[in-house]
Amino acid sequence: MTNEDQTGQLSWIATHRAPAILTTILPFLLLGLLEMMPGTYLPPLLYFVAAGIWALVVTPFVLGLPHGRKPYREFLRDIRLLPVQPIPRNVLIGLIAAALTLGGILIATILTKHFVLDWSLVPALRWVKGLTRGIWEEVFFRGIILAVLIRLYSLKRAVLWSCFIFAIVHLNAMNLTAEHLVDIVSIFFMGLTFTYIVLKTGSLLPAIIFHYVHDIFVYLVQNAPGADPIQASVLLYAFLWAALAVGALLTKLIVERWPGPEGELA
Repeated sequence: MTNEDQTGQLSWIATHRAPAILTTILPFLLLGLLEMMPGTYLPPLLYFVAAGIWALVVTPFVLGLPHGRKPYREFLRDIRLLPVQPIPRNVLIGLIAAALTLGGILIATILTKHFVLDWSLVPALRWVKGLTRGIWEEVFFRGIILAVLIRLYSLKRAVLWSCFIFAIVHLNAMNLTAEHLVDIVSIFFMGLTFTYIVLKTGSLLPAIIFHYVHDIFVYLVQNAPGADPIQASVLLYAFLWAALAVGALLTKLIVERWPGPEGELA
């Protein structure tokens, strides 16, 4: 079967979960090797551009994902890069969600009595590398993969699968400590919140802003040299998970009072 053309057919890849996920995610992860090239800013910028080409050119036009070859505007709507309106509401939701998670982690770190404010943990390079994580991880996981899974499964199952995949790709097989495994669980919960925000608003924009801002400042707010690692971890995850829940609740309330131009899914 060929990719969708004027007859509306779907590609074989688009109708099978595993090939769709692998052909979407593996190249994205492999392109990350570009960041290992010599240089400071050029390698992460190359990764950013290469990931964007894979997401927005190869994926829709070559692979026919998530729903076959379609007019480009329809593809952007399928993965929720469109619409972005209302922009002020979506930006606000993203910033509030990031402020909640970062604020929760900061409170947890302060409670350890070892917090040290060190702005060197937010170098300019981190802002550059964060572009790829904040933008393209949302496009791949909450955009393309989620759209494929929603077509193949119920919404609930699709969400769980997409968040599970998001967490697993962050797993470091060389560091299977209890702390790292808890961190993977936390990433799963982060994925759930990203997904809820996307479905509730109908747009990737707030999740992109949330993801980007959180990743930029997370090391700054959790800097507690000399703190007891168990105490620090318990406090961090307790406050982070509570912040995620509050962020989801506030998203619901904001969207109900400030609806977008189209009906949302969640």
